[in-house]
Amino acid sequence: MSDADSFSPPRIYTEELANSALPLVRRIVDDLVVRFRAWQDAVSRFEYATIKSTASTPDPDADALQAEASSIAEEIDICVRELDQLGVECRAFDTGLVIFPGERNGTRVRFVWRRGDAAVSEWRDYDAGSASAKGTSSSIPSRAQPVTGNTSLASRSRSDGSRE
Repeated sequence: MSDADSFSPPRIYTEELANSALPLVRRIVDDLVVRFRAWQDAVSRFEYATIKSTASTPDPDADALQAEASSIAEEIDICVRELDQLGVECRAFDTGLVIFPGERNGTRVRFVWRRGDAAVSEWRDYDAGSASAKGTSSSIPSRAQPVTGNTSLASRSRSDGSRE
């Protein structure tokens, strides 16, 4: 039985429940951050390969690089779904910032944890409808989704917030 099978996530976390979930969340987020960096690298290599391509002389590596990026994107999606199953939202793939919806003393709060932190911290400014959080985006990078058909990764809008 895996940790995910033995942990039953609450709909609303207390600080104690959020901290007790951290060993599992930490492993998922570690995988997510590593895969996100690998995906950024694969996309960059793919984009470079497509720049060198022309209709008459396509770069032979472009298809393989696109497949690599798509495979990594699928792995990222698995990590995100695992966090969703725990009721946890990843707000930043590059830093591993996650949000636990919570409650303290009858007030809705968010418990925030970033990769490397020892424990969650409380974030009182709760607005369930908000799409952004103190400078972080809740949008999932458009290219982190599996690519189907003939969709070119290079043709998609850049929303991954790359900083590397």
